[in-house]
Amino acid sequence: MDERETYRATLQYAVEIAGSEPALAARLNVPLGLLKNWLDGIAEPPTSAFLDAVDVIVSATPAEIARCRESMRTRRPLGET
Repeated sequence: MDERETYRATLQYAVEIAGSEPALAARLNVPLGLLKNWLDGIAEPPTSAFLDAVDVIVSATPAEIARCRESMRTRRPLGET
């Protein structure tokens, strides 16, 4: 997995923890369109935004982690069509 895919996967995991793309955008204090560009690989997030997403993940509650895992079980991996 290259750096760009690592960033995308981390951001997607943070979306799942936050509950939605708009919720993560609000937590990262970035416009939703910019977050979508990062998730789609159109633009690379700055290191500070990536680290903020990591903070969202590491501060997740057990309930958020359980919800996230359940949601991700039903999704296809990034890049798979």
